[in-house]
Amino acid sequence: MAFRGSSDKLYTRNNGKFLGLVELLGKFDPIMEEHLKLATTGGISDHYCGKDIQNELIHLMGEKVTSEIISRDKNAKYYSIIADCTPDISHVEELSLTIRFADLTDANVAVNEHFIEFIPTTSSTGAGLTEVILSILKKHGLEIANCRCQGYDNGANMKGKNIVNRWKILTDHVELYSVKKLSDTRWEAKINSVKSVRYQICEIHDALVTLANVTEKTDHITSHEASTLAEQLKDFGFILSLVVWYEILFQINVVSKSLQSQDLDLGKSAEMLENCCNFFEEYRKPGFKKAYCTASDLAKELQVNPEFKPAKRLRRIKRQAGEIATDEPIESPEKRFEVEFFNKLLDVALMSIKERFQQLKDYSDTWSFLHDIKKNPEKKKLAVLCANLQLTVGSNSDIDGDRLCDELISLKHFLPGDNISCITVLNFIRQREIQELYPNVWIAFRIFATIPVTVASGERSFSKLKLIKTYIRSTTSQSRLSNLATLSIENEIAGQLDFSQLIRSFADKKARKVKFY
Repeated sequence: MAFRGSSDKLYTRNNGKFLGLVELLGKFDPIMEEHLKLATTGGISDHYCGKDIQNELIHLMGEKVTSEIISRDKNAKYYSIIADCTPDISHVEELSLTIRFADLTDANVAVNEHFIEFIPTTSSTGAGLTEVILSILKKHGLEIANCRCQGYDNGANMKGKNIVNRWKILTDHVELYSVKKLSDTRWEAKINSVKSVRYQICEIHDALVTLANVTEKTDHITSHEASTLAEQLKDFGFILSLVVWYEILFQINVVSKSLQSQDLDLGKSAEMLENCCNFFEEYRKPGFKKAYCTASDLAKELQVNPEFKPAKRLRRIKRQAGEIATDEPIESPEKRFEVEFFNKLLDVALMSIKERFQQLKDYSDTWSFLHDIKKNPEKKKLAVLCANLQLTVGSNSDIDGDRLCDELISLKHFLPGDNISCITVLNFIRQREIQELYPNVWIAFRIFATIPVTVASGERSFSKLKLIKTYIRSTTSQSRLSNLATLSIENEIAGQLDFSQLIRSFADKKARKVKFY
């Protein structure tokens, strides 16, 4: 909700939520009532109800929340950064900076990701973003030497949508799933786009036919486009590709949704990605026949024959110089679809997943033996794995590999149960106050917990950006935007803080000033 309205004066219409609440307090608090009476009659010059004071209060509260987050991060020492960019409503490229660390504030250790601020950037190059991020870390007193991992992504433009009369025709026919716009970046949006057509292809076809008939005499272009799309929906090749795409995107979406969890560790994420790759490799053999049968049933519902359209012309591959054998063209439309679409799609999906998450796999190979220390290998091999974690910064090393190996062997006999997670080990050490007995395990698991699997927290911050900086508030200042976002995103921390000291400091500061509105 907007704090300010079209008017900045007390007791006027549309003067916003802030002044409205001040007026409400004046009805029940005698001191506030007297203050407002003097402010409206000119009895005092400093009434502290103007927009400047409002911005200063927002700034002070936002800074207090941020300082609390920074304090927790410094207590944890090791952290990771998550950065993402997107243009806002005024076409300013906003960089969202989030930090992840093992929070040691409470009795139980928890891995948290906290928003720091939005930073306007003029360059999205690696050098430009590096300069901005380093300056922000320096501003908050965070040492880059303690940063153990970095996560980046390219934010997509946030676009609105125009609703026209044809939408009612669609909703009259489609009741189960709403038709979604295809997104270039969000996997969840991709599966939702395909899902609505996959399970409502008959209803969408009828809606297009209705739209074509309704607009036949008034809008020839829309009528032609609708009838053309309706005919394309009845193409068996499209129906089969729709089924195949849904099966693939469904499996990817399951992994994608799981990876967005803040408490998912590196070992579990690598395991899920490996299972996803195994699914594609196993899906190749029975997948096409299964999809073909499903597509045939959908075709019958649309009252079309489950047959591929014959190719207009068989294309032969040109033989290169020196080649003896010739590639015979595939005459069967079904076999051609399987080879040129189905197999190729699986190959591209499998290769893309392996390529995109290669770095995650490399991290997992280095750290995943900490995922469950009760399943660690024999000491000789374990010593090699521990030595790989001996991180050296300058002349200092956070972890001693040999001692870490001995500590892991000793600790695993005291841990209760099986499937011991990273957080379980940290809480076990913390609650028994045995950090001095297992210092290398304590450090190694804190670093392990800070490694982010995805940059979903950066994407989530853009949802608040879209709500705060709208087209009617496109000129809001950067400080106000960032502090409002901090108070909104980190509302749990803001609700736990005591702002009484901040209010006293604010009052003392203003008592020494003159003519401040």
